[in-house]
Amino acid sequence: MNIYPYFTDLRSHLSHKFFTLRTSARRDSLWAKLMGKNTKLASFPEEAPEKSPNRKFLGVQEIAIQGIIGTVGRQNDFDRQFRPLNKYLRERWINAYLALERDGWSPILVHKVGDFYYVEDGHHRISVAQALGIAFIQAKVWEYPSYSKQPKKSGNVECTERSSAKQYVTARE
Repeated sequence: MNIYPYFTDLRSHLSHKFFTLRTSARRDSLWAKLMGKNTKLASFPEEAPEKSPNRKFLGVQEIAIQGIIGTVGRQNDFDRQFRPLNKYLRERWINAYLALERDGWSPILVHKVGDFYYVEDGHHRISVAQALGIAFIQAKVWEYPSYSKQPKKSGNVECTERSSAKQYVTARE
């Protein structure tokens, strides 16, 4: 008995590769859920509206795929490693792979906040690139000012667990 699948063409091979990735992603998602962790892609920050007047177009750049941490609106389709989670993504995933071999890819569209990128267009291309081990990808980059939460005013908190109570200064969030 042959344990290796027999592929009649490239599409069937890619379909098998897609389902292998999808199975791994779903297994890891289930395991993470049991462990109380999250494997979903990060959402684009609400503080940085997509059509902000403060954004600036940086042009087409080559960016590291590892720097892409989130998405603009597709949290349920891919996990944090950009592995597909749903069956209906198969055809577009396969077509993205074939497009790379045939003509190459057009640049993806990302939004940069701080040092991190959130993808708007190009989820399938990133997924295929991750599966192939490609480290960099061409992207049209929109940059936003980084939004970070400022800690609230610090105050004195009394330690009541000991008889000789001391005051500790802490930052409240």
